[in-house]
Amino acid sequence: MEKGFGSEDSTVFVLAAEPPHSVTNHVANDPEGILDSIASAMSTIANNNAVSSGHCAVIIGPEHARTIAGKGWTRHDVRSYLAMHSYNLFSELTFDQRYGKIYNRNLPKWYKREPGSRIPIVPSADHIHLFVVGGEAGRFSAFIPGWGHMSSPVLRSIEAVDGSGAGKVPICVDGTCYL
Repeated sequence: MEKGFGSEDSTVFVLAAEPPHSVTNHVANDPEGILDSIASAMSTIANNNAVSSGHCAVIIGPEHARTIAGKGWTRHDVRSYLAMHSYNLFSELTFDQRYGKIYNRNLPKWYKREPGSRIPIVPSADHIHLFVVGGEAGRFSAFIPGWGHMSSPVLRSIEAVDGSGAGKVPICVDGTCYL
């Protein structure tokens, strides 16, 4: 709904991405504990966002979501926390320059390329697409790295037939539906 759709609308979200990275946390009873586990999954050096910084999806399971919401945290709070706490040091991404001085052309130009510089997984909290999905299978969530800054996700309504028999026109957001 925050993207302009109504609660009755059916939508599809498409993101060029890696497979989901499972996040398990059965002990945290506060948002920070759960989100630190998700930030840890986001902050591995072996995913596309680590070396290209771009869009990603975070899937929060219902049990984790209840804990987070129960402490009054909003979607904005969750995305902001993850954006702030998901990063790698430049030295880690270059393996401490073990293979020579590496300049990663895929990182945005404004990221510092010094050993102690923090390289964020996402350029902004708006690049984290947050969903609550799942059943009562336990305290699991997931991180889905995007394909770095090389692609952008698409959100569209699913065409449905209205009462007149004519199809509804897809609703597009952020210019993503140009045909």
